[in-house]
Amino acid sequence: MHTDEYEMSIGREIAFCRKMVKQLKDSLERREKQGGMTTEAFLRALEEEGLSEQPPIQSWKQEYQYLQYWQKTLAEYEEALESLKWL
Repeated sequence: MHTDEYEMSIGREIAFCRKMVKQLKDSLERREKQGGMTTEAFLRALEEEGLSEQPPIQSWKQEYQYLQYWQKTLAEYEEALESLKWL
């Protein structure tokens, strides 16, 4: 059994996750323009060439990891919301 409160609460979480995903994507896009490469290319170069993880490099990598986390969390909330609709 569920109530509209569950849906409203999950809806708020989904909105927050979407906001975080958008902010991180926008930030990564700016980094890609400044760095002249995609995040995937940057991560490959970091791994293959052993670039030192100086603060700007480290924060780029962290933002990508945060993006993955928020995308996963968003998918989980969306799945939970969808499952409530079948109850």
